[in-house]
Amino acid sequence: MSRVVIQGDASGTGDFTIAAPNSNTDRTLTLPDEAGEVLVTDGTTLVVDNTNNRVGIGTSSPDAKLQTNSGGGAGTTTKHIQLHSAAGEDNVTLRIAGTVYTGATQTSIDFNQNAGTNFQSFIAFGTSPGTGTTERMRIDHSGNLLVGTSTSRTGSDSLSFESANSLIWFQKNGTATQSQVIFQRDTTGTPTIVGSIQTSGTTTTYNTSSDYRLKENVVEITDGIDRVKLLNPSRFNFIADSDTTVDGFLAHEAQAVVPEAVTGTHNEVDDDGNPVMQGIDQSKLVPLLTAALQEAITKIEALEARVTALENA
Repeated sequence: MSRVVIQGDASGTGDFTIAAPNSNTDRTLTLPDEAGEVLVTDGTTLVVDNTNNRVGIGTSSPDAKLQTNSGGGAGTTTKHIQLHSAAGEDNVTLRIAGTVYTGATQTSIDFNQNAGTNFQSFIAFGTSPGTGTTERMRIDHSGNLLVGTSTSRTGSDSLSFESANSLIWFQKNGTATQSQVIFQRDTTGTPTIVGSIQTSGTTTTYNTSSDYRLKENVVEITDGIDRVKLLNPSRFNFIADSDTTVDGFLAHEAQAVVPEAVTGTHNEVDDDGNPVMQGIDQSKLVPLLTAALQEAITKIEALEARVTALENA
């Protein structure tokens, strides 16, 4: 068996230099004491930290089991890969991070697999808004895809999208009636479902919240006919579909009668002068139409009663 023995000096360190051919830079291997570091310097630094059991490439002080830095400072993008096990086999992290325009390490992409309780692993992706790291998307242990949230709203078979105060989630349907899409709003810390798309074996229902416990100041519509007469139902075609003529309303005209049925502002444009189109939910005209029809029925029944009385006179 062949071996190379290097005699260190009194401090416990020693150097082993390999002369490079053709006038290239020599390579130097520095061997500190056992509790210190092993450095290989050749433009790039390799660090073996025996004290903390860490390896660093491109850094002299790795803070994970394996850390690589590509260099660069403020105004550049520094990429590195970091493998970490903070609590044994049930907590493993693979992190791809970077420094972007600040000179301080910030995570731009974060991939995690954390076994946690009962080894229920998940994969999470995060980005940096400027400082620190914010989780953006997760695939949990049940296979749910979660965007903007780390919690499945249904427990299984779901796809969730969540922002600061609203939520949409999709749920796998069984044989019974079940919500496929759920819309939720949260402005007070207590999530409230405001709508859903529900299916059964053969039908689809589009729901908006309507429970009486959500409402107050309930009064009867008494001017149904007068307001319906202000509506201007029309026939037209959309510019993008000139061959199809449909029945409907112009949004700004209906907005003057039933404002809650229309979104947007008449003739609105964005900062670049581009039109911001209005929209209409024609189903919200149904209460007014129903009230007008009831008023008309009442008048018809009154007239019928008068005609019957005259005929019997």
